[in-house]
Amino acid sequence: MDKLISIIVPCYNVEKYVDRCFASLHSQTIGIDKLEIIMVDDCSTDGTWDKLTAIEASCPDSVMIVHCDENGHQGRARNIGLQYASAPYVGYVDSDDWVEPDMYEKLYAKMTEHCCDIVMCRNWRDSAMPGQIPESGLTGSEDRLFNIDSMEKRKTFLVCSSIGYSACDKLFVRDFLLDNNLFFPEGLTYEDHFFSTLLYFYAAKVYIIEERLYHYYVNPSSTVLTSDASHHFDILTVDKMMWEECGRRGFLTEYRQELEYQFLTLCYLGAMKMISLRFTQIPYDFFLTLKEETLKIVPDYHGNPYIKDYITEMNQLLLQLLDLPISKQDLCAVCKAVSVKYSKGVLQMYVCTHVPFNVPSDPIYHPLQVGHAIREDLGYQGDDTGNNISALNPYYSELTGLYWAWKNVRNTEYIGLCHYRRYFLTKEGRIMSKADFMSILAQYDVILSQPVTSPKCYRDNYAEAHNLHDLNAVCQAAVSLYPDCAPILEEVLDGHKLYCGNLFVTTKALFDDYAEWLFSVFDAAKDQIDVSAYDDYHKRVFGFLSEQLLYVWLRRRGLSYYEAPVGFTQEKAETLALKNQLTELFRKREIGKAYELFKDTVKNRPDVMFPGSDFHQELAAILHIIRRCMDDEKNGRPSLLEYSTDPDELVRRYKELQDHNVS
Repeated sequence: MDKLISIIVPCYNVEKYVDRCFASLHSQTIGIDKLEIIMVDDCSTDGTWDKLTAIEASCPDSVMIVHCDENGHQGRARNIGLQYASAPYVGYVDSDDWVEPDMYEKLYAKMTEHCCDIVMCRNWRDSAMPGQIPESGLTGSEDRLFNIDSMEKRKTFLVCSSIGYSACDKLFVRDFLLDNNLFFPEGLTYEDHFFSTLLYFYAAKVYIIEERLYHYYVNPSSTVLTSDASHHFDILTVDKMMWEECGRRGFLTEYRQELEYQFLTLCYLGAMKMISLRFTQIPYDFFLTLKEETLKIVPDYHGNPYIKDYITEMNQLLLQLLDLPISKQDLCAVCKAVSVKYSKGVLQMYVCTHVPFNVPSDPIYHPLQVGHAIREDLGYQGDDTGNNISALNPYYSELTGLYWAWKNVRNTEYIGLCHYRRYFLTKEGRIMSKADFMSILAQYDVILSQPVTSPKCYRDNYAEAHNLHDLNAVCQAAVSLYPDCAPILEEVLDGHKLYCGNLFVTTKALFDDYAEWLFSVFDAAKDQIDVSAYDDYHKRVFGFLSEQLLYVWLRRRGLSYYEAPVGFTQEKAETLALKNQLTELFRKREIGKAYELFKDTVKNRPDVMFPGSDFHQELAAILHIIRRCMDDEKNGRPSLLEYSTDPDELVRRYKELQDHNVS
């Protein structure tokens, strides 16, 4: 069957995501037999090529794979893909994204019905959290058909950015792209700016479907979201190329004011937002170059007729920087204000996990697989992208997630950590929503978990459960680095409040401050801590020590804090695993093995029997039953297993007898 649509998928180091992308294309309701999927490997260094080879082998009639020997970025991969495209219509999909099953059927239907050059849909910004059902994809607006048959209509079409600047939410006529030489710049990021600007000058008929059919994956490790990366400076290079290309094609004669306005918004203002959100140290030299190049292209932005009516108040202020001498200190203050403006009210709660779980439906909750570098992938965001210590998870526990968030998460004003089964609760017992958190954070600097009050002081509790030497080493390191925390440490060590779990919520600025303080202390102390003889449970020494250090830090900083209740949504994974294994051994009547399993597990993971792990305190009863069965067998008495081999039933019976004081 002749192919109707060629879909070009540039691929670079996406072995984790490309199967999901291809699965969404394979399930298109228009029919896989009508699609030509061209997957271009841009010289990947991971297992992407092996994935693509397997995909092509599974669907040879509809998949073509192309390997590039040199990395040319997404632009070159897309250009190469277009050279291979044979279908009359062309679409682009990024390999870490995915599409709704009926996306191409709907785009194709409107394309053929209205004889368009371009058909476009809306997109989701999707964090790919399992178990969540998105709201309706409909935007609430009416579909629109643009007939661009005059210069004035084209000017409005361009100034209003009517079809945005993404290539991936669209379907194109192949000959429209080829006949007008519509291509992407190669070896650069922000390539969509160049390609999409040219679309505005050649499209005669465009249809917009007001439904979200494309899923743009908000990938923290993606090119666009990577922090402190020099490739972000490509925005100026690409937009200067776009300006020069528009000059070569003659568009500056009739559309100079519109293109000046577009350069100011797409390049200058876009770059100001980028350096504010993507850089921890503001690149002052780049700003000076950006300002110089912008003034060469738009020497008098005041005279542009679109500025007054189309530019927001904040962006009007940013444009004024073009007129003023700006110091590095001044620029940092401006960028901080921009960052707050774009991230104001944004809260991201990272749910640390090492097992599959039911993610809360509230979109503020983002599952984060800790120890991802050394464990089987669960399909969640891992803590091993960017700057990370994921491989140290056996020693740092959920702190590898904290470290990852510190080093890699941007574009949020507030951030917090919780666990796959432990969440902050309202006074009514609900898992907190964004509104619940924000109402508290309007009054307090930090939200942390309610402490447990112990009859013993913290120092004695730690000595009983762990190695006191480790606590002393960390305290000495803290006092050496930060002498002002000495009296607070002594008060905490002698106090009877115990904080558990490293659960907290605060601003991203304070979150980063705490992480920097905490890891500086651990770096100073780690050579004094030897975990080589510890079992798997006690190796998590830095995770245990940090639970109380969070309180020390916020006291040292003089911060206000709210102690919120914490609720458990399920038993600890290790507790459930032990119960399941014991159930199987009971049914096989292998009580001796059950006893050895119980002893070994509790020795290595004593926390499996904690009240927060074993909700119904069944393990203590099971241990009593195991001992009773062993004693019965030893003395030749009928075993409790004659009554039942189901531990749940035996525990129920055991508790009934306990209630009636029957031995």
